This record gives sequence, structure tokens and C-alpha cells, in this order.
Amino acid sequence: MQFTDSHLHLQDYKTKDAQQIIASLRSLGFVKVVCASTSPQDWQAVADFACLAPDLVVPAFGLHPWYLDLSGIDFAAKLEACLRRFPSAWVGECGLDKLKGGDFNSQEHFFNIQISIAKAFHRPLNIHALKVEDVMARLLPQMPPQFMLHSFSGSNEFLRLVLKKGGYISISKALLKRKNSREIITMLPTDRILLESDGPFLSDYSDIPSLAQTIAELKGLDYAAFVAQVKHNLEDFCHG
Repeated sequence: MQFTDSHLHLQDYKTKDAQQIIASLRSLGFVKVVCASTSPQDWQAVADFACLAPDLVVPAFGLHPWYLDLSGIDFAAKLEACLRRFPSAWVGECGLDKLKGGDFNSQEHFFNIQISIAKAFHRPLNIHALKVEDVMARLLPQMPPQFMLHSFSGSNEFLRLVLKKGGYISISKALLKRKNSREIITMLPTDRILLESDGPFLSDYSDIPSLAQTIAELKGLDYAAFVAQVKHNLEDFCHG
């Protein structure tokens, strides 16, 4: 089977070097992973992974709401330069966080910049959204055609709004711990599901096969067919 991981941070794995990580991914059957950044401080490391394995690694360049103080000078111009260098790159990880993020006005400022750049460059947007459903609901009309909520943890009502707007939902192991997990998984159209590890922080990319097995069982789907569908979903999401 061919596995995918729509959100992880390869640059933050410290126990293996880049060559070992790429070899490990290939040995486990991964054909596409999205390497998300959190600030300009790690953009070069993300770019290095994308250059090392361009067939496997899709880079995503952005500013996480926890790290606004690392935005640096000329943030928007530098982000645009990364997108020009990598025509397949996404924008992200970016978004809003009322639980752990900094000044909320600043969060909105930088998120709006990244939404605008994603739209201008016709790139997918990788969104971190925590305890901000009211604000995100207001911002949904501004989203680019291709956007996803990473490690979704929202309500059933918010999910309906995201799906109506055309968004994709990336599922991590964290969703399985929520009380409404079965409802969310049941509500999700199979063609809007992506799977992620959020490695190395939440889990490891090696956990993706078991996550896929669990979601397939909850939805009453054949495991191999579901894995193939998720791969197809990521391809569709990447190419619009």
C-alpha cells in the first residue's frame, strides 16, 4: 500500500539525519508527505528535505501562531520567494490559536497575510485552528480554493461549515480521543479526508498505517481501498 502524511515536521526529528528519515519513509511505503514549517527559522531545513526527495516531500512554508516573534523582517516577501522557488509548495503551518497563541490581533494579521499569499499564488493552505471556531467561521469566505484544517478538533457544526466551503479535514490520532470522534468521522465525506501524524510531536509517521486502519473500520470501509482513497485525496488537494 502507498501511504501519505499530510502534516509533519521532518526538520524536527533529531534522532536521525535527513537521509535516514527519507529512507525510513520509503521503506514504510510512503509516497507523499507534507513537511510543514512553523517560522522562517526552519524554512531552509524544510527546503532541504524537499530538494533531497522532491518526489516524496512537499514543502509548506508559513508562520505558526505560537511563533509570531520569529516572523523576521520582510516576512511576506520571503514567503513569496519560497513559493516561487518551489512551485508545488503549500502555505503553512499557519492559523489562529486562543489556547496557546500570542496576541490575537497579531495572529489575525499574519494569518490574513498568509491567506492572501496562498490565494495570489494559487497554493494550498495548511491551517492550525484551536479554540477559534467563531473567528474561523467569519474567515471561511476568504479561504483559497484549497485549504485544510490540520489535526481537526472542532465541533460538528464547524465541520459542516468547513465542508460546505470545500475544505479538507486532516485527521490525526488526537481526534480519536475526543467525545465526538465517531460523529466527526461518520460525517466526513471519504473524498475530503487526509491523514497526518504531526510528527514528531503528536505521533510518528510510522503510526499512519494503524491510524488509517482505525478510520477505515469506523467508516466501514476496506482498509486498502481507504488508503488508496486518502492518497488520491492528497493528490487532488495538491493539484486543485
